[in-house]
Amino acid sequence: MATISFDSGRIAYRRIGQGRPLLVLNGFAATSGDWDAAFIDRLACVSELVLLDNRGIGASTDDGAPFDIKKLTEDVLQLIDTLDLGGANVLGWSMGGFIAQTLALDHPNRVHKLILLSTDSGGADADLASPAVRAQLTDMSGTPREQARSLLSLLFPADVAESIYREFGDIVATARAHLTPEIVPSAESRDGGLASQRCWRPPPGATRADACRHRHRGHCDSSL
Repeated sequence: MATISFDSGRIAYRRIGQGRPLLVLNGFAATSGDWDAAFIDRLACVSELVLLDNRGIGASTDDGAPFDIKKLTEDVLQLIDTLDLGGANVLGWSMGGFIAQTLALDHPNRVHKLILLSTDSGGADADLASPAVRAQLTDMSGTPREQARSLLSLLFPADVAESIYREFGDIVATARAHLTPEIVPSAESRDGGLASQRCWRPPPGATRADACRHRHRGHCDSSL
């Protein structure tokens, strides 16, 4: 992967495909390599994809200081300017959707079209998950495959979840195997709720670092 340097580290990225640039922003704890290959290949038929690892995640580095969505947005803006992407299309998944929306709000001239996947706008009107659901999302008990089945059963109806588990359970289990209780704090440790949680930093050397979910310049929580 190529890299660009910034004040406290470097952002790793890769470019594939042809056409108008499409910046692809990952979800929580994900790297640019976690996207489904078939999905990426189809997009690359009509766009030049720019896929990056957020600071402190995957092949990207930083100085270990806490960060939030605004800081991640500044990194994306620097990448756009360094690569001279102009007004790019921006696709954001989950936490990447928060980055994409912040970029569009703060720098509308850098965004041609905004594509949002499995995300929300945050703020006081957001329909947030209950503490019980948050606890299940961050539950690290059991084997990676057991965690994968539990996670999918939470996200999808029972019959759909089982079908997805049969087809993609290994992929989800592999992702869960890279996480540890230190990287994904339990919901019970959040001092009365996610809204009061400060930005958390992963331990040095973590291959899948945690990242803060910043509610439009508000507080932090996490999304899987």
